[in-house]
Amino acid sequence: MKKLVATAAAAALLGTAAFAADVKIGGWGRGVWLTGNGVNEEGDGNDIYTSATKSWGGTGPRVGMNFSVETENIGVFTEFHAEEQQFSDYRIWWSPVEQLKVFFGTNPNHFRGDAVYGMWDIYRVGAVDRVGRTNETQQEEGWTFMSHSCKGTQILATPVEGLKLVAALEYPLTKEASTSSNVKNVLGRQSKFAAAYDIDGVGTVKAGLTEKGNVCTDDEGNEKAQNILNVAFDLTAVENLKVSVGAFVPLVQKIDGKNGWGNQVNAYVKYNADALTVHARVGTLIGAGYTDDKGKAEESGFGFLVGGAVEYAIADGLSIIGEVDYASNIYANLSTADNMDVLDFGIAISKSYSNGKIVAGFEGRTNNNNNYLNAYTTEKADQLGWCVPICFEYWF
Repeated sequence: MKKLVATAAAAALLGTAAFAADVKIGGWGRGVWLTGNGVNEEGDGNDIYTSATKSWGGTGPRVGMNFSVETENIGVFTEFHAEEQQFSDYRIWWSPVEQLKVFFGTNPNHFRGDAVYGMWDIYRVGAVDRVGRTNETQQEEGWTFMSHSCKGTQILATPVEGLKLVAALEYPLTKEASTSSNVKNVLGRQSKFAAAYDIDGVGTVKAGLTEKGNVCTDDEGNEKAQNILNVAFDLTAVENLKVSVGAFVPLVQKIDGKNGWGNQVNAYVKYNADALTVHARVGTLIGAGYTDDKGKAEESGFGFLVGGAVEYAIADGLSIIGEVDYASNIYANLSTADNMDVLDFGIAISKSYSNGKIVAGFEGRTNNNNNYLNAYTTEKADQLGWCVPICFEYWF
């Protein structure tokens, strides 16, 4: 995100003296005017709906503004999202020495392995973001390496050049967090740890440990959590090519006899060639529990996702975008019943400006797989859903 940056003396800003601060005012937002097919009163999916939303669904466009003040040792950051009418991101940080930074509040991610492109930045349907949510399969944000942001306290250490260490202590930002049982959880299951090491001229090696809550249910219906070991490698040695591969492995494969999360190996590739940019991703779900076509519970299923997109600059600031994705039935819905897999596709044209862009396109998806936050669903398991998104985005 581009920023409008002003550097001023704190004496001028606050009427006091003696130190300089970086004052940054910025913003990012996105809205989608969406038209698509949906359910009428008879439930046969023949009506057309239109609304204002966001790429990830919900009500209204995202309109965000942020403000930060930083010195060498102390800083603050806050961001306001107008459509939610709240400060959704806020923190104070303290750096006693160059190699250590401590954050308090809603704290940032540092080396998440994303695979965002195409319809992710327009309107997300089908295999884009919303499949596999019953099993929390990894999607484009954190595709190869999960986020280690948190609400609570986060410690970032850089003891030697190229090495970053993160400890994130997750807890509610309320007075109710101050109990002995909560402290045990925060210092135990709710903690997240990650490390990343940059190999000069080659890439980055990453490792992390994160708890995933509510991913396994026992015979009594109690929700259980699993700790996930995550390792990844980002290759940057080849000019114009990025390759990222990550694996996610539960430390305990089964809880009370249930598979829960399952193992995953994901990959993302991006290649730039002048006006052409190519994206591709592969995802797997190995050993997850699923149900067969008769509703019987089974173990150790295998699911997969493959997808790709191209972006081509046909003129200065003007590009065309095309994407196709496919997710198998187990990956998409943890089931081998009919119409549980999903194929999606999209084509769009994008016009960029100095501080934003507008994108218009057409998107389709099979088997009633759509963004579940909105009404655009056919309620026909074997029917094609479609929508026409017009996406507006700004930054400064």
